[in-house]
Amino acid sequence: MTTLYDLIIIGLGPASLTAQVYALRYNMKVLAIGGVPGGLMMESHKICNWPGEPGISGADLTKKMTDQLAGMNAETVIEEVKSITGQKGAFTVTTRSDKSFEAKLVLIATGTKHSHLGLAREDFFYGRGVTYCATCDAMFYKGKTTAVAGGGNSAVTAALYLSDICPRVYLIYRGSELKGETAWINELKAKDNVTLISETNIIDLKGENKLEAVVLDKAFEGSAELAVSGLFVEIGAKPRNELFVAMGGVVDDFGFVKVASDMTTNLPGVFAAGDLTNQSNYFRQIATAVGEGSIAADTAFKALKS
Repeated sequence: MTTLYDLIIIGLGPASLTAQVYALRYNMKVLAIGGVPGGLMMESHKICNWPGEPGISGADLTKKMTDQLAGMNAETVIEEVKSITGQKGAFTVTTRSDKSFEAKLVLIATGTKHSHLGLAREDFFYGRGVTYCATCDAMFYKGKTTAVAGGGNSAVTAALYLSDICPRVYLIYRGSELKGETAWINELKAKDNVTLISETNIIDLKGENKLEAVVLDKAFEGSAELAVSGLFVEIGAKPRNELFVAMGGVVDDFGFVKVASDMTTNLPGVFAAGDLTNQSNYFRQIATAVGEGSIAADTAFKALKS
């Protein structure tokens, strides 16, 4: 006999992990489905703005959250979702391996994915010098010269992480000023082995079987080519909205899911929370994802009661 869940949550990032806690405490029958527990939070080498934790890695914070859920006997399926069909009261969620699960309500918390530079050979060099996760891949470049593309928090923290294991790190950004947190920027500027290259774009990648240099749109120290072994692309993220859009869901001009303050969408019985949404002033943080996840679970519980 097929289990009918009260709520199926798509995604396993902080919004989902929090929504599960609330849903389980409301005694809801809930299932979470997603690829990587923790989502992009897993890639943070150090989180310093989570209350109660002066400094914790994304992996350790994820473990704390998932351990709590394990103690609550949470149900989780580690697999990507292929489609969501049906309507309020009778949704079907199908995974890549064609497993199907039924639910009265659905919460989409699929987060975001890394933005790419859009260069001709970027895909070719992926895993051969180009990467989108400093926490995941930095140690492969220990003792080598590397570059980071981007000017926000993720780029600044990636450059800081790399500066501890690489003799030279270039931070290349198109703006005139970095846009990360002041504390991170000040720490970065104090590093002797980090070079900031502002108002500059990377326009090409060079190398035979692996990355050997990046090409800039303006010369730096007499040359437009910068010899590096690794390039860490940290230029933001795009919402993973494909499942929602396929259902007829409404997104904003940037692709983020439009939700009301209670995390409801234009689709009855479908909620959204976390970095995927247009809420929290687009301030995509673990704290805001957690807040939205808790609100979504509360709204779903009230919908069930009514």
